[in-house]
Amino acid sequence: MTEQTRNVVGDHARVDTVVQAQHVSTVNIHQAAAVVHTPAFELPPERAHFVDRTEEQARIADLPEPDGAQPATPQVVTISGLGGIGKTALCVRLGHRLADRHPDGAHYIDLDDYRREGAADLAAVLADLLSGLGVERAWLATDFRSLARQYWARTRGGRRLLVIDNARTGAEVQPLLPASAASLVLVTSHGPLYDLGDTAPLELALAPLSTDHIAELLRLLSGEQRWAAADPATVHTLATACAGLPKAAEVAGELARRLPHRSLAALAERLTAELHQQGSKPVEAVWDAAYAELGAAAAQLYRILPECPGPSVTEHTAAALLGRSLPATEDALAELVAAGLLDYRTGGYRQHALVRGHAARRARQADPDGTERADARRRVLHWLRRQSARADLVMAGTRLTVEPEVPPLPGVPDADLGTAKSQALHWMEANRQALYGAVALAHDSGRDQDAVALAESLWTHFLDHPRHADAIDAFTAAVAAADRADQLPARIRTRCLLARPLWETARFEEAATALDRARALAELLGEEFADRRLAASAIDFHGQLALAEGQWATERGDADTARAHFATARADFDTARAIHLAIGNAYGAALQTYQCARAAAAADDQAEAAELFARAHQAFAGMDGRQRMTARARSGLGRALLRAGRYPDAEPHLTAALADAEARRSTFDEARIRTDLATLADRTGRPAEAAQHRTRAAELRAAHGAAPDPEPGPGPDPDPGAAPDPEPGPGATPNPGPDES
Repeated sequence: MTEQTRNVVGDHARVDTVVQAQHVSTVNIHQAAAVVHTPAFELPPERAHFVDRTEEQARIADLPEPDGAQPATPQVVTISGLGGIGKTALCVRLGHRLADRHPDGAHYIDLDDYRREGAADLAAVLADLLSGLGVERAWLATDFRSLARQYWARTRGGRRLLVIDNARTGAEVQPLLPASAASLVLVTSHGPLYDLGDTAPLELALAPLSTDHIAELLRLLSGEQRWAAADPATVHTLATACAGLPKAAEVAGELARRLPHRSLAALAERLTAELHQQGSKPVEAVWDAAYAELGAAAAQLYRILPECPGPSVTEHTAAALLGRSLPATEDALAELVAAGLLDYRTGGYRQHALVRGHAARRARQADPDGTERADARRRVLHWLRRQSARADLVMAGTRLTVEPEVPPLPGVPDADLGTAKSQALHWMEANRQALYGAVALAHDSGRDQDAVALAESLWTHFLDHPRHADAIDAFTAAVAAADRADQLPARIRTRCLLARPLWETARFEEAATALDRARALAELLGEEFADRRLAASAIDFHGQLALAEGQWATERGDADTARAHFATARADFDTARAIHLAIGNAYGAALQTYQCARAAAAADDQAEAAELFARAHQAFAGMDGRQRMTARARSGLGRALLRAGRYPDAEPHLTAALADAEARRSTFDEARIRTDLATLADRTGRPAEAAQHRTRAAELRAAHGAAPDPEPGPGPDPDPGAAPDPEPGPGATPNPGPDES
């Protein structure tokens, strides 16, 4: 068990100290209603045909009800067995049948969807689980331990069902367990999870199905009439070839249905012959037979699907891999699904892990020099690069980039991104795993410009949906690609991108190394507008790192270190502002004024912070399309005035900021501003008004699964104004990051 997991498991045992987020009733304070979460049912559909596993189903269904005296630990059932043996199908079937016992929701998580180099990103899993529990992205904690506590608080006392698929260790499972004895967790794995300890009261190891049960499944899959006409010896031969694996039976059944005029005896003979010739597992012979019946386009797509970055593929991504039109690709995908070689789940098509390995082996046989696979990688990287750049343009507008947009891929249509920023953001999130994986694929394939361009296009998405482990991996690959290509602007830009997820996960030394190198490289830039703007960006990033380090030191009571970092941040922001003024970049100068205000507020110089926030607010208000930064500058101004004791001056700014947050439906900003207004009302002798604001802020936090927000008091401000990056929420308009000036 990792140290991280040991700490989290220890926190889990103390979860009873966490206050559970409660559903809230509708209230009418400034006509704003609290959010009421509706339990989510997120299980995949059941398999159409299912046989046996009667004993296993009964043992799970008959687990005793918790007696109320047990700790806040759910009932856990682990189900292990060979890939393709039917573990997931059994869990999903049980989930549907037991859902009525768990009215607070049913959820499904496939840990393989979250793996990079074998390790599951549990922070990303928790973030997605919390989203399914009604917690909006703006309210999610940013680090693993806080996400785990937030999840346990959200699940305490409920009756939920959770399916965790493809676990490799118990350490992956422990942080995902709901904090409720009345909940049920079904976990699948290839082998026993010994490190779960006594957490799992029931451990089931699935054996292969009997030949009779496989024959029954084949009968259901291939059709009653055709099966009845087969002689017993043929039935036995075909069932034996499936080796007790339901997945193999599904492929054989689909093959039989696709070839209605071929006798089952001929199919059985072919499968058996191929098995003996190859000396492989029976299931491999079934997949070989299905592959041999594919048309040319479907066979080619099957071979190159393993080249796709990410666990699933959409119709458009498959078209890019194949280099064909969307209708032709859809036909090939349908043929693969009909052959049992591809599954469709919400969001895309997926290859079973064993099938994916089979496809890769067939590719090496058909394409020994790798030309077909290299062409597929080139096409899909080109297409993903173009689509991500288009989506980023819709989300953030024209901003600082070092790689140009590429033209359309010949013969392959662009994705439909819509025209709204929320639609483009949704496309990026839906294709997140493929896009992050594409950066590493581009680097590994020697396509360095593609790697840099993809990383740049992921920036706005990262700010809105921060997945730090994914971002660090992708941006590290982009840095390596830029260095290998020896492109100066790209070497600077990618290091700036990498630094932020590093410092946001408290890896300050690594972030400093990246930014020190970026600033040194920036000294080699010329005097053109783009060069000076990029140099100012590198300095701004260095200032943001110093500000983050100062806030970290403040939280730990190290005032001297904090002051030194805040002074560094202020100096960097002043330097960047001077560069923007010199090149006539008004927005860049206004943004650095805002950054200076944040540094002053963090250093508890509220008078100067108020003056700088006021200047930034005036500048943003005079620009088109900068409503969000205008609102944030005004909110920062109101808070600085409040902390300076200038209550009459603070009130109109905080009131206006609240109205703006409500208009934007930014519940995160609303809760923070209401906390400030409650403090203001307390200090000006209006306790009833203070109670109203404080109650509404608490309701918003509870409804969105957030921890209580500390009230601002004397001393350095731990939250000196929102960072100038996108704020998620319904209809939210992502704002350019601090370097996008």
